[in-house]
Amino acid sequence: MRELTKSAFTLPWALSMMGVQQIVDLVAPPAEGRLAGATAAFDAATRATEQHLDGWLDQALEIGASVQRGLAALTAVRPPTLDSSGLMSVATDRRLSSLVQATSDYGVAPAAWVDSLRLAPEDRSAALQELTNKLRVLQIVTQMHDQLDLDDADDTPLLVLVERAAALDVHQRVWAVEALGTYAGDRALEQSGGADPQDLMTDESTASLPPWSLLMLHAGVGIAFARLVLMPLEPTSSSDLVRHAIARFVALCRRSSRRGYVGASLEAFGLVARSLHLSLMPLLDREIQRVEPDLRSYFWHGAGRAMYLDPTHLWPSSNAPRSMMVSLPREAIDDIAIRNALAGIAWSTTAVNLQSPEVMELALKHHGVLAADTDAFANGIASAIVTQYDTTPDDAHIMSFMSHEPRTTGGAAAWQSLVTLPCQVAIERTYGELRQSWALGQLFHYRPGTA
Repeated sequence: MRELTKSAFTLPWALSMMGVQQIVDLVAPPAEGRLAGATAAFDAATRATEQHLDGWLDQALEIGASVQRGLAALTAVRPPTLDSSGLMSVATDRRLSSLVQATSDYGVAPAAWVDSLRLAPEDRSAALQELTNKLRVLQIVTQMHDQLDLDDADDTPLLVLVERAAALDVHQRVWAVEALGTYAGDRALEQSGGADPQDLMTDESTASLPPWSLLMLHAGVGIAFARLVLMPLEPTSSSDLVRHAIARFVALCRRSSRRGYVGASLEAFGLVARSLHLSLMPLLDREIQRVEPDLRSYFWHGAGRAMYLDPTHLWPSSNAPRSMMVSLPREAIDDIAIRNALAGIAWSTTAVNLQSPEVMELALKHHGVLAADTDAFANGIASAIVTQYDTTPDDAHIMSFMSHEPRTTGGAAAWQSLVTLPCQVAIERTYGELRQSWALGQLFHYRPGTA
């Protein structure tokens, strides 16, 4: 096993010297019977690449291969035992973004390819692409401070920062604006002197924010507020303490949200809880029903979004939404929770993979029946498309995604009923209705009977 690992770690470095983008991340070991053959294949590919390199390229290959073989010898590809909250805390800490990026690029890249051997051959490419897309989103979020030249001690108006984000490409823009909202929320909390801020999105300084930025700004602000109120809680916290945290979060969101956008902020409670405080989920769900029942659908939609990005489900062979849809009933205990979580999983699957519709095609291939049994999955897809359309109406990938043509007849039928038609209705009718009624925040939870 160790020799296979060393060979696998060397291969992508050799390929990168040829200008080929590395495949991305993480692994579970294949069956022992295939180890010797796989080891030989990796080494052969590396040697073949070496023959075409000279000068500094050959030296770079030798250095990089040595580093990676040393890392492989130390790790022996033993999956970490951290739970998803611990892994997500590390992955989203921007102070560790360089380490996370280096690990992704050079430390564990070959493992994803090895793990993908457990999949059917026709599924491997889409599964690896999905992992690449997730890591790209993580990279965008953790490196946004540097890319937008953010300074925690700076008072640059939010409008100026949004204008910087507007210059990014369409794929980065949605995630960048959400990160800006979190930055703005953190900055307001830091400057408030201990008092809860208010009017964050409604005062004069934000009056001229462009409409396209408002949804994801509100979503980001909610993340900042959720992190604040959840941080002191533990599974043993008293009901009174938990209820106070829930009520405080809702009040923070309502006092800082524009009319019709509060739902985008409220959803962050489930997103942050499921990502960073997994052990609190049952306690929070119970107390939400007692103190803020209107929050619950948003809570579980955000939890579904987090389930999709759960680091423990990054492996190609156990990737969400496939694995999460199967295990969902173990977390979501009733119909409201299940439908909203399912919509949240679909929302994230769509948003992360908008440029790669083959990833959604793979999800529908394995769980099209489950997705068709309820309108929640289609609702999540359509809501993500409308959110993207509201934020980046110039993104050509929106229409490309909707009009994607799967390779099989069954896949084409599922795509038409679960993606194309609901998304067409959502853009042509639902979007206008939500805007007119000041209710775009409704895109962040499941809405029965709507696209």
